[in-house]
Amino acid sequence: MTAAPRSRRLPAIPLAAALALAYAIAAIIAVTPSATTTYAGASPAARVADLAAGLGLIAAGLLAWSAPATRRFGALSVLAGAAWFAPDWEGWASGPSLVRSLGATAAPFLLAIMLHLVLGLPSGRLRAAGARATAACGYVAAAAAAAGLALLRDPLYDLYCWRDCTANAFLVHSDQRLAQAFADFWLWASLVLSVAITVVALVRLAHASPAGRRRLWPALAPAAVAGGAFAAYAVSLLHDPVESPTGGGDATLFLIRAGALAVVAAGLGWSAVRAARTRAAVTRLARELGDAPPPGKLEQALGDTLGAGRLDVVYPLGDGRFVDGRGQPSERPSMGNGRAVTTITRAGRAVALVGHDRALLEGGELGAATTLALENERLQAEVLAQLDDLRTSRRRIVASGDAARRRLERDLHDGAQQRLLALSYDLRLARAAAASDGSDGVVAVLDDATAQTQAALGQLRELAHGIYPVVLAEAGLAAALESLADTASLPLDLGEMSQERFDSAVETAAYITVIEGLDDAAARGATYVTGCVVREGDRLVIELRDDGSPRSSAPPHPADRIGALGGSLEARPASLRAEIPCG
Repeated sequence: MTAAPRSRRLPAIPLAAALALAYAIAAIIAVTPSATTTYAGASPAARVADLAAGLGLIAAGLLAWSAPATRRFGALSVLAGAAWFAPDWEGWASGPSLVRSLGATAAPFLLAIMLHLVLGLPSGRLRAAGARATAACGYVAAAAAAAGLALLRDPLYDLYCWRDCTANAFLVHSDQRLAQAFADFWLWASLVLSVAITVVALVRLAHASPAGRRRLWPALAPAAVAGGAFAAYAVSLLHDPVESPTGGGDATLFLIRAGALAVVAAGLGWSAVRAARTRAAVTRLARELGDAPPPGKLEQALGDTLGAGRLDVVYPLGDGRFVDGRGQPSERPSMGNGRAVTTITRAGRAVALVGHDRALLEGGELGAATTLALENERLQAEVLAQLDDLRTSRRRIVASGDAARRRLERDLHDGAQQRLLALSYDLRLARAAAASDGSDGVVAVLDDATAQTQAALGQLRELAHGIYPVVLAEAGLAAALESLADTASLPLDLGEMSQERFDSAVETAAYITVIEGLDDAAARGATYVTGCVVREGDRLVIELRDDGSPRSSAPPHPADRIGALGGSLEARPASLRAEIPCG
């Protein structure tokens, strides 16, 4: 026979152990001959309350144990149920001495386990150093009291003994005075632990976000009540060490403790079921989104499905940067103020960082299917980030080129052009001097030099204007296009024109688009060109029409410039339409 998969065998082990424990406890309670050795044997109501609390905690733990992410929380709940039944083992009148002594030793650990539970809900993990220290103090106090009583307490000399007054299987040396000191220490320690359970539960509820409070209150609210009941029990014993399980305040306090723990068990079970249902819902969502979720969709969809409010999902890149699902630069999710960061890994590599409410996503809701969906979106985000880097690089190249063109135009205007003007002035002065001396040959030579200088100056002005028109920088796009219409080789009829000033890169791209459109129209035999330049939302739209032969492709220069700015250029047989982001 083929062995069952490991994931199916694991829950069977705690299930069998818990069922055996529950059966044994039920049998012990049922055969208790008198009501003097256990509270559960005092009345049918007490017996039902006892079973509801212990078996409820064990059942809730088994539900949580079935999922790897909540297995720690499940183990704590099962141990709490076992520790709750420990006094019944101790009070098993006809049971073996070793079993009864084990029950007495295990009983103090219930409060330490409960404190661990309220500190670690919903996963059972103690992430904060303060929480770990607090839980450790609880376990140390319980272990010290259990060890001291087990090694030093002789029940025959205990004046307040009522569960097991015959023998202690772990007794090493009978020292009733020191044993009583350990008993008193435990009463005070149990009071402190009980108050800590109540305080921690209430503080966590008070500081939780609305989404976190909805998740935590079914377990923490009754845990606060249970802590109060255990504190009242400790105060009662400090006031009067003699217990009476058959009536009065002690029996009432037992029913309150048992009832509160039963409600805690119900809350823990609800949390385990909710975590399982949420995992299933997230798995369905991941499958519905498919291998290529729309960029940025996964973050919102996960937040809605988990009921987690705001989720911050970012993806690490190889160079230390983080991007969101759309590939845009993002910061690492911040911690503090009730926020936590969960790192999602796959094959030992960080896939994503999820910022979330500290009380949420602790139950393993983000399973393997979600990890795969996050990995797919990470790959998309990485490609989008690379595309954005490419566009940014192209913008820098274009901006650098435009800056160089402006510097060259300025250098030509302030340098060579001014020197030619000075040379022309000197030539005119020399001609005047030659004419006054009657040197007709020299005058003719100087006239020719002056004419060539003027021609060179005109060509230089045309070159500087072609490199970067001064009017574009000083007066803006509308003025530059109106100036272009006056000197264009084809009639250019400009219709609606935006008078707004835009970023220099946008204005330059629009201006070059019109120039290239004119040249392309002339090459195709057009006799006129009409155009408009308007702003539509966050985009500057340029439209050109002509009557030339059909166009086969868009002019490459403006297409590259506009693409570098994140815009688009659409070429039709007799028209061009460019859209340039300008917001």
